[in-house]
Formats: sequence, structure tokens, C-alpha cells
Amino acid sequence: MSSSSPSASAVSGAVAANERIRALVDAADGTWPAEAYEVLLLEWAAALRPDANRAA
Repeated sequence: MSSSSPSASAVSGAVAANERIRALVDAADGTWPAEAYEVLLLEWAAALRPDANRAA
């Protein structure tokens, strides 16, 4: 695996964050949970790119 490829644990973390994003979107009842959505997107990005936290 090259250094630019995400590790299995990173992919697993991204999948888990993606599932939480889907659940949040599915549960939205007319109001958009912008703050919660942004937090989950940052978690998803951080799972794929550990350096993403420093950019956020």
C-alpha cells in the first residue's frame, strides 16, 4: 500500500462517519443540522487524512 493510500482503520473510520452522516441527513425533519453535519464531515475527512485536522 502506498503512503497516499488510507489505511484499513482510516477507511473503517470514514465508513463509520459516513454512516453517521447518512443517519443525520435521514433524521433531518425540515431543519438542516448544519453544525452537526459540519462536525461529521470533519470527522470523515480526518479519518481519511489525519492531517485534515490541522487544516480545519
